[in-house]
Order: sequence, then structure tokens, then C-alpha cells
Amino acid sequence: MLAKAENGIYILKVSIESGFAEFGVIISINAQDFEVIENDKYRAVMLNAALHQPFQLKETGLNENDQRYYLDKILHADESEVNIFLTKPDHGQANGAISNMVRKASNRDIEKLRNGDWFY
Repeated sequence: MLAKAENGIYILKVSIESGFAEFGVIISINAQDFEVIENDKYRAVMLNAALHQPFQLKETGLNENDQRYYLDKILHADESEVNIFLTKPDHGQANGAISNMVRKASNRDIEKLRNGDWFY
């Protein structure tokens, strides 16, 4: 995942792997999103993991409103809201993929993540 700022335009490039396919998704972000992504690497890791799963299949990709919702929740909400937000899809459709990506990227305890304690 790479956040870029150029001439007042902010974008987030997310690399997606799905089976044998690899592709990128570009998401518009704002200055506040960029600031958090640059300065809070753990929230950036959680965002990358959370965005990866829905974009793996074209039919589950996130529209602009859903993308904004993910950005607002993961980057700007308090920790208890993020815990709830990430745990629901991790236990559901993602089947543990979000917590596993966070574990790999940040060396966190998978059991605590799976139990909904993303900021332990």
C-alpha cells in the first residue's frame, strides 16, 4: 500500500493478490487520511488488510462510499470502534484473512486479533 500526495491530490494505491492475479486499486483519500497513514503505521497495516479482502473479487469490491466508510472507521475512529469494525468481517466473509495479514505485517498475536483486540 502506498499513499501519495501531489499538488493537493491524495491517493492510496493498494496492491491486491487474488489467486494468480495481481492488480492495483487506487482510492481517493484526503489530507487527514494521508497524515494518519504516514504517521500511524499500525492503522495503515489494518487498513491495507481490511481493504485487501473485498477487492479480491470484482463483485465484492468497495464502491466510493464504502471506501470512505473504511477509511473513516479504520483511520479516524476510536480504538473500540475499530475493534468492532475489523472483527465483524474478519470473523465473517474474510474468514480470518484480515487478522492474518495484520499478524504477518506487524508481528501481532493472532489470538488477540481474532478475539477482537486489535490494539492490545
